[in-house]
Amino acid sequence: MSWWLFLGLVLLLLLLALGLARANELFVLTLRGGKLRIVRGRIPRQLLADLADVVEPSGAEGTRLRGVVRGGRAAIDVRGDPLVANMHQRLRNVISLWPVAKIRNAPSRR
Repeated sequence: MSWWLFLGLVLLLLLLALGLARANELFVLTLRGGKLRIVRGRIPRQLLADLADVVEPSGAEGTRLRGVVRGGRAAIDVRGDPLVANMHQRLRNVISLWPVAKIRNAPSRR
């Protein structure tokens, strides 16, 4: 019985940690087949197009872009291909033009 209680508490803590990690997340995008695709979250159509203009020409497959809130402003984390990591400054410049409220209030799209 105590193992079930321990297992339940561990599962609860893992779910809580996952929820806290995603609390500041605005969107997650991935680059597959030469196209930037929405994995989860909301993103204005124009912001998606602007980010795609920066990332898609690189042809980097499997790159993941994560829009987050840091210090009350939108920021972007890049994982994957080093080609896209080198474009990080351009991506920061694009996302810095967008207020967090506009990104959060974007229509839900898939």
